Amino acid sequence: MSVKAKSGSLSHIGASRVGEYAAHEMPPLPNGVRVLFDPLPYVHSVCASVWIGAGSVNEDAQEAGITHFLEHLFFKGTSTRSARKLMEEIEGRGGHLNAFTSRDSMCLYVRVLEEHTSIGLEILADILKDSQFFDFEKERNVVMEEIVSVEDVPEDYCHDLLLMHLWPDHPLGRPVTGFLETVAQISPEMAHAYYRRWCRPENIIVSVAGNFSEVETYDQISEYFGTLGAAPLPPRPRAPLSQQGLAVIDRDIGQSHLCLAFPAPAAGDSHRYVAEMAASVLGGGSTSRLFDRIREQEGLAYSIYSFRSSYQIAGSLGIYAAVSPENLQKAVALIAEEISKLRENPVPEDEMELNREQIRGGILLAMESTSNRASHMARSVFYHGRILSPDEIVAEVQSVSSESLLRFAQDVFVQERCAAVVLGPQEGTAGLNLGL
Repeated sequence: MSVKAKSGSLSHIGASRVGEYAAHEMPPLPNGVRVLFDPLPYVHSVCASVWIGAGSVNEDAQEAGITHFLEHLFFKGTSTRSARKLMEEIEGRGGHLNAFTSRDSMCLYVRVLEEHTSIGLEILADILKDSQFFDFEKERNVVMEEIVSVEDVPEDYCHDLLLMHLWPDHPLGRPVTGFLETVAQISPEMAHAYYRRWCRPENIIVSVAGNFSEVETYDQISEYFGTLGAAPLPPRPRAPLSQQGLAVIDRDIGQSHLCLAFPAPAAGDSHRYVAEMAASVLGGGSTSRLFDRIREQEGLAYSIYSFRSSYQIAGSLGIYAAVSPENLQKAVALIAEEISKLRENPVPEDEMELNREQIRGGILLAMESTSNRASHMARSVFYHGRILSPDEIVAEVQSVSSESLLRFAQDVFVQERCAAVVLGPQEGTAGLNLGL
């Protein structure tokens, strides 16, 4: 489908200037692929990304890790290009080709200079439509090595263990990479069936940010992606039931790694902004309460922070800390004390303003990257059905009051809803009480 420059739907072309946010959704392709553009005429590059609305949350128990495995297989070659040829086409032009998988989605992306936008899009389409899943067994081994490597990094492994504990027996709680035993059982037939199930045009977003011609790029996307055949999508998973309590995983390492979390707003929930403020106040940076208390005042940890994980059907808000086993009990008591303070007293306005500015800065600084801008558009449409402007998000953050934060803390930070994991030596865990 070709779009003409004089079409009413393209009347905004050329309006983008430094300081303006001109991101917008184009007309979808006839087969249902959604197209998002963020024109930036003052840069020299383009990030083009293809988002598939399926991640590890869409996997059955016996195929855990198949989305991530599929991401790897995409790059093993097509009927016209070897794996090396795919990379040469992009890297030989000074670009970068890669992909990632999350619990909600999979993304293939390319960053190229503006004059190579067309070849970047064509390569993405070739990978998506014509990957032959070559070297299946070799890539299986690569993925299994990646799984083992995660378990060798206690901080990363602790986060995976936490979600398995928080959302047991639900795909959202399983690691994105899956497990050794499930990946070992994935067959080429299973991979092809999963591909056919989820890589449907109505489940695909093409998001482009940078310096490009909107009319030419839209026509190229229509040519490259318009031939994908539509078909009904399977049902989405239901929200998980949360579990609470403490799990201790014995490991002979030097530190005790603590991860705790509470069920929190999903990505599309209107309370996500106050959840972000709570995470920022607690452990969002070097001025946060936990960093100041645990690291600066007490010297108990090098690494301590809060985190907010938001997915389409659920979310969590948590805290991570790595401490010596003999300091674990004290660190947990101080974390509980800071959480209690947040539940009992409104945050002073000067502290609220500091955190509003910190969040605002993070949002706006991220928008200086074409990759982040392309990602922002796709995630906005995936979670909210439309592109949210940075100004809109900042305004929502600015509207969070100390009173709304207090109510949120009282509702969310409840011991009966807390799931916690300690990974490390058994020493120091006997009788451990979260004490919230």
